[in-house]
Amino acid sequence: MPDWLTIVIAVVGLLGTVLGVLGVSGYIGERAKHKAEVRNKQEDRTAAELQEVAEQRLHATIRSAFKEEIAPVNKKLDDISTEIDHIKHDLADNTVGTVTILRDRMKAILDDCRDAGYATTSTKGNWHELYNTYRSLGGNHFKEYVDAWKEELEELPSTPPTKRGRKALITNTDIFKDEFPKEIKMPSETKNNK
Repeated sequence: MPDWLTIVIAVVGLLGTVLGVLGVSGYIGERAKHKAEVRNKQEDRTAAELQEVAEQRLHATIRSAFKEEIAPVNKKLDDISTEIDHIKHDLADNTVGTVTILRDRMKAILDDCRDAGYATTSTKGNWHELYNTYRSLGGNHFKEYVDAWKEELEELPSTPPTKRGRKALITNTDIFKDEFPKEIKMPSETKNNK
């Protein structure tokens, strides 16, 4: 074989060897780089998981401590809530009773005024205060009757009728006399004497 061919084959072989060494070296470098990246990602994931576990443990510890500290407060709040429920129930019962008493009192005043034949402006004013309170407390169960009572009371005169006879009611002119009449008949006595 000629020398030049031997030299070419030797050079090609040498080049092949150098390229092979360079290729293997590059592959090994890339492989190491890839492994380092994978390892770094794995370490980052592991660190994140450890951080998350640590935070969960911290939160669990805080929640547990908070529950222990807040338990007496929750108990007190429950007791207060129960007491408020009892008070609301009592208030509802009292409201029903008050409405009933107001209605009864309005009826009694109207009956007295009806028997007397008049209702003074102060009596009407007092009756309206009872009526307004009755309505504000939700008293509308007997609305037809109570509203009829209101109209009837409004229609009554504000001064007493003058009656002739042994017993007379006080009239507006009697108020300005030096002495009051010996016998004064009150509207409530009129009802009792019948």
